[in-house]
Amino acid sequence: MACTSEDLFRSLVEHALRCVEAAAAELGGPEPDVSAVREGGWTRVKELGHLWDSAQVNHLRLLRGLEAEDLVFPGYDQDAWVRAQRLDELPWPRLVEGWRADNWRLLHLLERIEPARRARPRHPHSLDRIAWQPFSAAEPASLEDLARDYIGHLQHHLRRVCPAALPPIQLPAGLGRARLPLATERLELRPLGEGDLDELAPILADPEVVRFLPVPPRNREQTARIIAHFAAHQERHGFSAWAVRERAGGALAGWCGLAELDATGEVELLYCLGRHAWGRGLAGEAALACVEQARGALGLPRLLAVVDPANLASRRVLEKCGLAQRRRRRHFGMELEEWRLDFHA
Repeated sequence: MACTSEDLFRSLVEHALRCVEAAAAELGGPEPDVSAVREGGWTRVKELGHLWDSAQVNHLRLLRGLEAEDLVFPGYDQDAWVRAQRLDELPWPRLVEGWRADNWRLLHLLERIEPARRARPRHPHSLDRIAWQPFSAAEPASLEDLARDYIGHLQHHLRRVCPAALPPIQLPAGLGRARLPLATERLELRPLGEGDLDELAPILADPEVVRFLPVPPRNREQTARIIAHFAAHQERHGFSAWAVRERAGGALAGWCGLAELDATGEVELLYCLGRHAWGRGLAGEAALACVEQARGALGLPRLLAVVDPANLASRRVLEKCGLAQRRRRRHFGMELEEWRLDFHA
């Protein structure tokens, strides 16, 4: 089995459509208390007004991008635009329906842009200034980059407004499932489970281990939630981050595997090994096995990875696995290098 880059993109757009419908149904209840301040100092009305304005502006950016050779868009004061439209004075049902309708217009357009036109690299661009997760100004960007950034921004806010209503992403039907366990010369990779907690908890509690990760050291309860997250990911998609155990003695080295990348519809290679496993080439050995699963059993068109530029050891692992540095942009709130390996057209 195999899927294409177009399959991956369409699954992301379809997921965004499902999220919009689910959120609109959830938000269609009683009007919220406009004075109630939520996380980050936002009221629910302000957050939905912000999302409606974003849909309007990004729809116009996509239309302009279809006609222009560059992707340079003017910035603007979004809060001022929201105030000028006096969105907080609209009846709540109309605010919800207006936001829903403009997202449908935008996503309808995305589904109908020719793939080659959507993916064509453009330079110059202003995505270093106007994107939710900015791109490097020195490297080209595409309409697809703009679209993925918009959908990531949309889902980020919907997870704050109505997290329980959002459906999980459904990756393309042509995507296969990993063949587990994976065995290498020195390692065995299996799904993470509750039985791994005692050994994984001290690994993720080590500040040196998580130094280049987008999270601080984790306590035991947080580690248990991570295990549950990856177990659910495995059940849903047929791949995930897997427990890495040494075949000689059975000690847990850490994890390595494949996962959704930051609400972009892409799949990333990720790994995290404890200090006792460093310096022996185990990360590279486990990562190579995962790359082969991505290429073979899953049938992915490409694989991505993101890494802190200062993490030289991790960069060497990616080079060994055949990934090439592509560009810098923000992921998980950090300025990271994006690496990529294309398997087939």
